[in-house]
Amino acid sequence: MKEENKDYNPFPSRGARDEREGGGGVGVPPEGRAPEKLEFLKREEIRTMEKDIRRLREIEVEKERERISALETEKKKVRVMPPTEIPPTEVKIPPKETILPKPPKRFSPREKILVRIGAILIFLLLLTVFIRLFLEKKPPPPEKEPEVIEKTVEEVEKPEITLPPSLIPVKALITAEISKLEEISQAFNQINEEELSEGDLFQIAIKNITENELVSLETLAQFFQVEIPEGFLQKLDKNYTLAVFPQKEGKRMVLVTKVKEKEGLSDLLKNWEGKIQKDGLFLSGQKISTLSPYFRTTFYQNTGFRYLTVSKEDSGVCYAWFNDYFVLTTSFQSMKKVIEEIKEKELEEKVGQLFIVGFEGKSLTPQLEEFFKKYKPGGVLLLSKNIEDENQLKNLISDLQNLSLEETGLPLFVAVDQEGGGISRISFLSEKTPQSEIETGEAAFQIGFERGKELKELGINLNLAPLLDFAQEGDFLFERSFQKSVETIGELSKSLISGQKEAGILTCIKHFPGYQGIFSNPEETLVTLEKIPEISQFQTAMEVNPELVMVSNVIYKEIDTSLPFTFSQTGIQFLKNNLSQDVLIVSDDLDQNSLLNKFSLKEITKKPTEAGVDILIFSGYRLPVEQGLDAFWEVVKNKEISVENLNEKITKIIQFKENLLK
Repeated sequence: MKEENKDYNPFPSRGARDEREGGGGVGVPPEGRAPEKLEFLKREEIRTMEKDIRRLREIEVEKERERISALETEKKKVRVMPPTEIPPTEVKIPPKETILPKPPKRFSPREKILVRIGAILIFLLLLTVFIRLFLEKKPPPPEKEPEVIEKTVEEVEKPEITLPPSLIPVKALITAEISKLEEISQAFNQINEEELSEGDLFQIAIKNITENELVSLETLAQFFQVEIPEGFLQKLDKNYTLAVFPQKEGKRMVLVTKVKEKEGLSDLLKNWEGKIQKDGLFLSGQKISTLSPYFRTTFYQNTGFRYLTVSKEDSGVCYAWFNDYFVLTTSFQSMKKVIEEIKEKELEEKVGQLFIVGFEGKSLTPQLEEFFKKYKPGGVLLLSKNIEDENQLKNLISDLQNLSLEETGLPLFVAVDQEGGGISRISFLSEKTPQSEIETGEAAFQIGFERGKELKELGINLNLAPLLDFAQEGDFLFERSFQKSVETIGELSKSLISGQKEAGILTCIKHFPGYQGIFSNPEETLVTLEKIPEISQFQTAMEVNPELVMVSNVIYKEIDTSLPFTFSQTGIQFLKNNLSQDVLIVSDDLDQNSLLNKFSLKEITKKPTEAGVDILIFSGYRLPVEQGLDAFWEVVKNKEISVENLNEKITKIIQFKENLLK
């Protein structure tokens, strides 16, 4: 195959066309050009670009390295000339095809290393620039910093409006915001249009966002032009609860606050009633007609309140002042609802007064503090697990008493079984004479006095002793008893109780009517006795008025054939008839297997209260105290026990403690 002619030009110059057509070029006769043309065509080495390249390379190899640069300059314009002179315009080789590629420069090993290092440095530099530009967080522009600072200061100056805790349980909170006082009416109109469930209380909070505060009672009274006695609001706490009560007849308003100054309040209310009776009832500047011109009194749940009837659609003015609460409502039903809620709330806060409980630990830990704040027990039972030494015990009792006063305003019963002998919970005390070794009344008084002084010094105020059970040899409690005749037991117990009283210690005699004739541990197995034991020694001891009496967990068929004495209404009434109607009655520990194996936890805490026991002891020895308290709380919340019964017991305990503080 013939080699392709790479010199072919589809658009030849005039001279080239002349050559192909046999004519001569400009200024050259044809006959003079024919030999040159033939000679040119004979040179096969310039027929193709490959031959030209081969020839040029051979020339370049022969030349010295130092003349390469000069040759490269000349190669930009290559002219292939025949042996005879040929005008430069006759034949041209395209520049692209005639320029040789520059041979690559070979680097030394050192140069290669330097080049690589340079490339790496350039890469790192570019990477750094990229990170700074795109990945690093840009600081805020300097000119905007003052604005941020101003906003922060403004937020500190205007904190969020906080709402005091509601004084009564409510279903939900409804909040309205106003920027000026004229918008109060609009806020109440919007609340009145809300769809709210009937029979529930909904708290209302009107927030003045301009003043950054809740709208005060005084402001509300002024806005609605309600006439109130001068100085009346100053006798009330500034925190209040405003609520709406939807009932069948429509929505009614409720106001609850606390009385902080009682003196003169009754006179102010009396004068207020007299002014309304004389001039009438006004609201927002308009006189409101009433069905009766004067207030009357009625009672609900033993709580009296005054009322003025506006219409038969249960609309009017009702107010009540009880237990430091002042309540104002616009209907009978809303007043009854508030009384119910306040009574129930107070009951839940005070029902813990019915318990003396055991606890874990020897110091007031965060867990123990949380327990006390939740259940608010009326007393604590000190056991060996709570006692280490004198300083530790003093600090523990002091911390518990301070916490109780802070949470309830009442002191704790701090109780201990310091009988002497084997049952001396506080082993480091000096006076630990067993009851069986006491022979005379003088010795009994001195023992009671010395024992009481040591207990009082520690902060203990209640000794669950002496033990008055008439026990005979072989009885389970014989070693702990006086081991004397019932007459002697009565006289010795009187002296010992008197000694404790002189030292300032409360006394709880036990276990009425007695564990006489029981050989096994009555805490493990529920025992049934046919007859009531001898009780004359208890009656003798009552002559010096011990403050409390502990009852036994035994079934006495002569009194009740099925229930332990602690659970039996007949049994508790027997105690009151034979000892005292006013003495505080305390259960033995309810956390005993003898009871847990026969009754539910709910029954164990409910039945003694129903029977007439005032204070329940739950040691937590076998079950956590929380379980016993929660079971009782469930009974109270479900109203499975008479509220009047509970309130009577709580009132009795509180009055007893208040007398101690005098």
